[in-house]
This record gives sequence, C-alpha cells and structure tokens, in this order.
Amino acid sequence: MARHFEAEQREAIERGDSEAAEQYRLWGLGFLFETENFDTMQPKRIVPDAEAARLRAAEDEEKQAQADAEHLAALKKKLGITPRANGPAYRPYRGGLPTLGKDR
Repeated sequence: MARHFEAEQREAIERGDSEAAEQYRLWGLGFLFETENFDTMQPKRIVPDAEAARLRAAEDEEKQAQADAEHLAALKKKLGITPRANGPAYRPYRGGLPTLGKDR
C-alpha cells in the first residue's frame, strides 16, 4: 500500500497537482504508521486473514496452556504437593513385617 501511495504521489507530481501529491504522501505515511510495531519500530508482518486467524488461535492456545500451568502450580503449592526426584521409590509401606531388603 505504501508503494501504491508513492506511485500515486509521483503521478500527481508529474501532473503538477501538488495538493494531491501531498495527500498521497500523507496517506502513505499514515499507512506505514498504522502497520508499525511500536515495540520494535519495524513494520508488522501482514498475512492473509486465514493465516492471521490460525496465528491468533495458536497464540490463544499458548496463553491458555501457560495459564493452566500456573494454576496447577498454585494448586500444588496450596496443597503442599512437592515433586520428588524418584516418585515410584516413595511407595507407602503395605503392612506386615519389614523385610530389610529381602524379596517380599
């Protein structure tokens, strides 16, 4: 779009219409301003609507997974569940006399 407005500006200058040339210059600058990423000051990546919807869905899924992980961590902390290095080694004793390492 910016290139289109630049071409229109050049054509208006060739015709001698300075008012239209200024208008096309401002429209081109406005388009670049609206499509600029303010964090990096680089132009935004412009993609088709279907691709944008897919990217938004993937981003929403990532945010939901992060929120679920944070919620699970908060629940584990609240319940006092701490991960163990070797979980299966901590099975509760199932009664009877201790065997002192012998096969049961």
